[in-house]
Amino acid sequence: MRTEEFNKCREFLEGQIIRNPDNKELISAYQKLLELKSIYDTKIHTSILEKKKRDTEAQQQIKTNTALAAEIDNSLKTNTQNLTEVRPDRSNPMLNQKNWYDFMQVQQHHFGNS
Repeated sequence: MRTEEFNKCREFLEGQIIRNPDNKELISAYQKLLELKSIYDTKIHTSILEKKKRDTEAQQQIKTNTALAAEIDNSLKTNTQNLTEVRPDRSNPMLNQKNWYDFMQVQQHHFGNS
């Protein structure tokens, strides 16, 4: 029950109880109203706390995923750098397939010295 609705009912019942203090039904209704409001407020409060907990868990998961992504990114950069360092020097002309082919042709050619 919303606070506005509760206050209207409470004020009405309090007014009736002041006029009829011996009416047990009014007192019982007033007690029931307070109990229901207490249950409602407890559920609302619990719901708010659960939402805050879920939000906190989601934020923690985002931080964890962000840290993991950064770690993976750093690992990929390191591995790429390591591969670059291991890669042979491309300035060596014998690494070029055509140059290698030409070199082999020259090596196998006897130039008429047989």
